[in-house]
Amino acid sequence: MKCRRIAALVLAGMMFGGTLLSAVPAHAEADNMRVTLNGEALADGGYIIDGKTYVSVRQLQDALQAFVHFDEKTKKLYVEKPNVHMLLFQGKNPFGKVETGRTSFSALVQVDSLKTEVDAIRLTITDPKGNTSTIQEKELKGKDNFWFRSEEYKYDFKSKGVYTINCYMRKKNEDFTLLSQIKVEAIK
Repeated sequence: MKCRRIAALVLAGMMFGGTLLSAVPAHAEADNMRVTLNGEALADGGYIIDGKTYVSVRQLQDALQAFVHFDEKTKKLYVEKPNVHMLLFQGKNPFGKVETGRTSFSALVQVDSLKTEVDAIRLTITDPKGNTSTIQEKELKGKDNFWFRSEEYKYDFKSKGVYTINCYMRKKNEDFTLLSQIKVEAIK
Protein backbone atom coordinates (compact mmCIF):
# COMPACT_ATOMS: atom_id res chain seq x y z
CA MET A 1 0.00 0.00 0.00
CA LYS A 2 2.84 2.38 0.88
CA CYS A 3 4.52 1.67 -2.49
CA ARG A 4 1.32 2.59 -4.32
CA ARG A 5 1.11 5.88 -2.42
CA ILE A 6 4.73 6.73 -3.18
CA ALA A 7 4.25 5.83 -6.86
CA ALA A 8 1.13 8.00 -7.03
CA LEU A 9 2.96 10.93 -5.45
CA VAL A 10 5.90 10.54 -7.82
CA LEU A 11 3.55 10.44 -10.80
CA ALA A 12 1.62 13.43 -9.51
CA GLY A 13 4.90 15.28 -9.14
CA MET A 14 5.54 14.86 -12.85
CA MET A 15 2.29 16.51 -13.80
CA PHE A 16 3.30 19.62 -11.93
CA GLY A 17 7.00 19.45 -12.91
CA GLY A 18 8.82 22.66 -12.08
CA THR A 19 5.64 24.60 -11.26
CA LEU A 20 4.78 22.50 -8.23
CA LEU A 21 5.67 25.11 -5.64
CA SER A 22 3.75 27.95 -7.26
CA ALA A 23 0.55 25.89 -6.95
CA VAL A 24 1.04 25.22 -3.23
CA PRO A 25 -1.06 27.34 -0.83
CA ALA A 26 0.87 30.09 0.96
CA HIS A 27 0.39 28.40 4.36
CA ALA A 28 1.98 25.15 3.19
CA GLU A 29 5.58 24.59 4.16
CA ALA A 30 7.92 23.06 1.60
CA ASP A 31 11.16 21.39 2.61
CA ASN A 32 13.78 20.40 0.07
CA MET A 33 14.85 16.79 0.12
CA ARG A 34 17.68 14.86 -1.47
CA VAL A 35 16.68 12.00 -3.72
CA THR A 36 19.06 9.16 -4.49
CA LEU A 37 18.42 6.40 -6.97
CA ASN A 38 20.65 3.33 -6.86
CA GLY A 39 23.12 5.30 -4.76
CA GLU A 40 23.33 8.34 -7.07
CA ALA A 41 21.86 11.71 -6.10
CA LEU A 42 19.43 13.26 -8.57
CA ALA A 43 20.17 16.88 -9.42
CA ASP A 44 16.82 18.45 -8.55
CA GLY A 45 15.83 16.32 -5.58
CA GLY A 46 12.28 16.70 -4.36
CA TYR A 47 10.04 18.41 -1.82
CA ILE A 48 8.10 17.51 1.28
CA ILE A 49 4.90 19.54 1.49
CA ASP A 50 2.37 19.03 4.29
CA GLY A 51 3.93 15.64 5.05
CA LYS A 52 3.70 14.44 1.45
CA THR A 53 6.69 13.70 -0.78
CA TYR A 54 6.84 15.14 -4.31
CA VAL A 55 9.41 14.24 -6.95
CA SER A 56 9.24 15.26 -10.60
CA VAL A 57 8.94 12.17 -12.78
CA ARG A 58 10.45 14.17 -15.64
CA GLN A 59 13.80 14.00 -13.88
CA LEU A 60 13.22 10.33 -13.09
CA GLN A 61 12.18 9.25 -16.61
CA ASP A 62 15.62 7.89 -17.50
CA ALA A 63 15.92 6.32 -14.05
CA LEU A 64 12.50 4.70 -14.43
CA GLN A 65 13.52 3.54 -17.91
CA ALA A 66 9.97 3.97 -19.16
CA PHE A 67 7.94 5.98 -21.65
CA VAL A 68 6.10 8.73 -19.74
CA HIS A 69 3.34 10.81 -21.32
CA PHE A 70 0.89 13.28 -19.79
CA ASP A 71 -2.28 13.84 -21.82
CA GLU A 72 -3.21 17.45 -21.12
CA LYS A 73 -6.72 17.00 -22.56
CA THR A 74 -7.75 14.04 -20.38
CA LYS A 75 -5.44 14.93 -17.46
CA LYS A 76 -4.10 11.38 -17.43
CA LEU A 77 -0.52 10.30 -16.90
CA TYR A 78 0.65 7.25 -18.84
CA VAL A 79 3.75 5.29 -17.82
CA GLU A 80 4.78 2.37 -20.01
CA LYS A 81 7.64 0.18 -18.88
CA PRO A 82 8.45 -2.48 -21.47
CA ASN A 83 10.85 -5.31 -20.61
CA VAL A 84 14.13 -4.46 -22.30
CA HIS A 85 17.15 -6.65 -21.61
CA MET A 86 20.66 -6.48 -23.05
CA LEU A 87 23.54 -8.91 -23.38
CA LEU A 88 26.99 -8.03 -24.66
CA PHE A 89 29.04 -10.36 -26.84
CA GLN A 90 32.67 -10.55 -27.91
CA GLY A 91 32.24 -12.87 -30.89
CA LYS A 92 29.94 -15.61 -29.58
CA ASN A 93 30.89 -15.16 -25.91
CA PRO A 94 28.84 -13.01 -23.53
CA PHE A 95 30.85 -10.70 -21.25
CA GLY A 96 30.53 -8.23 -18.39
CA LYS A 97 34.22 -7.51 -17.79
CA VAL A 98 36.81 -6.59 -20.39
CA GLU A 99 40.52 -5.83 -20.35
CA THR A 100 41.51 -2.24 -21.11
CA GLY A 101 42.42 -1.61 -24.73
CA ARG A 102 40.76 -1.90 -28.09
CA THR A 103 38.16 -4.62 -28.65
CA SER A 104 35.07 -5.39 -30.72
CA PHE A 105 31.68 -6.30 -29.33
CA SER A 106 28.00 -6.36 -30.18
CA ALA A 107 24.87 -5.89 -28.11
CA LEU A 108 21.79 -8.08 -28.20
CA VAL A 109 18.58 -6.35 -27.12
CA GLN A 110 15.44 -8.33 -26.27
CA VAL A 111 12.16 -6.40 -25.99
CA ASP A 112 8.77 -7.63 -24.85
CA SER A 113 5.61 -6.14 -23.35
CA LEU A 114 5.93 -3.10 -25.61
CA LYS A 115 2.46 -1.57 -25.86
CA THR A 116 3.29 1.29 -28.19
CA GLU A 117 4.93 1.54 -31.58
CA VAL A 118 8.55 2.66 -31.72
CA ASP A 119 10.32 3.86 -34.85
CA ALA A 120 14.01 3.81 -33.86
CA ILE A 121 16.55 2.30 -31.49
CA ARG A 122 19.86 3.81 -30.35
CA LEU A 123 22.68 2.15 -28.42
CA THR A 124 25.38 4.26 -26.75
CA ILE A 125 28.39 3.67 -24.53
CA THR A 126 29.47 6.06 -21.77
CA ASP A 127 32.98 5.88 -20.35
CA PRO A 128 33.91 6.43 -16.67
CA LYS A 129 34.56 10.14 -17.38
CA GLY A 130 31.05 10.67 -18.81
CA ASN A 131 31.97 10.77 -22.52
CA THR A 132 29.29 9.14 -24.68
CA SER A 133 29.64 7.54 -28.12
CA THR A 134 26.89 6.11 -30.30
CA ILE A 135 27.27 2.39 -31.00
CA GLN A 136 24.41 2.24 -33.50
CA GLU A 137 21.15 3.99 -34.33
CA LYS A 138 18.63 2.29 -36.56
CA GLU A 139 15.12 2.98 -37.79
CA LEU A 140 12.71 0.15 -37.03
CA LYS A 141 9.06 -0.70 -36.86
CA GLY A 142 8.50 -2.47 -33.58
CA LYS A 143 5.59 -3.15 -31.34
CA ASP A 144 5.15 -5.95 -28.83
CA ASN A 145 8.12 -8.38 -28.92
CA PHE A 146 11.34 -8.18 -30.93
CA TRP A 147 15.08 -8.82 -30.85
CA PHE A 148 17.78 -6.45 -32.09
CA ARG A 149 21.47 -7.24 -32.50
CA SER A 150 23.85 -4.37 -33.13
CA GLU A 151 26.61 -4.47 -35.67
CA GLU A 152 30.14 -5.28 -34.38
CA TYR A 153 31.44 -2.15 -32.71
CA LYS A 154 35.16 -1.39 -32.24
CA TYR A 155 35.83 0.48 -29.04
CA ASP A 156 38.85 1.48 -26.98
CA PHE A 157 38.33 0.84 -23.28
CA LYS A 158 41.09 3.35 -22.49
CA SER A 159 41.04 3.19 -18.71
CA LYS A 160 39.94 1.00 -15.84
CA GLY A 161 36.44 1.64 -14.57
CA VAL A 162 32.76 1.13 -15.26
CA TYR A 163 31.36 1.77 -18.73
CA THR A 164 27.60 1.95 -19.34
CA ILE A 165 25.81 0.66 -22.43
CA ASN A 166 22.47 2.46 -22.88
CA CYS A 167 19.49 1.37 -24.98
CA TYR A 168 17.13 4.12 -26.12
CA MET A 169 13.98 3.82 -28.19
CA ARG A 170 11.94 6.51 -29.87
CA LYS A 171 8.20 6.72 -30.21
CA LYS A 172 7.05 8.44 -33.40
CA ASN A 173 7.36 12.25 -33.17
CA GLU A 174 9.05 12.10 -29.76
CA ASP A 175 12.58 12.13 -28.35
CA PHE A 176 14.59 9.01 -27.53
CA THR A 177 13.85 7.51 -24.11
CA LEU A 178 16.32 5.44 -22.09
CA LEU A 179 14.80 1.98 -21.56
CA SER A 180 17.71 -0.19 -20.42
CA GLN A 181 21.32 -0.07 -19.23
CA ILE A 182 24.06 -2.59 -18.68
CA LYS A 183 27.42 -1.99 -16.99
CA VAL A 184 30.79 -3.27 -18.19
CA GLU A 185 33.85 -3.15 -16.00
CA ALA A 186 37.19 -2.54 -17.70
CA ILE A 187 40.03 -4.16 -15.81
CA LYS A 188 43.78 -4.06 -16.44
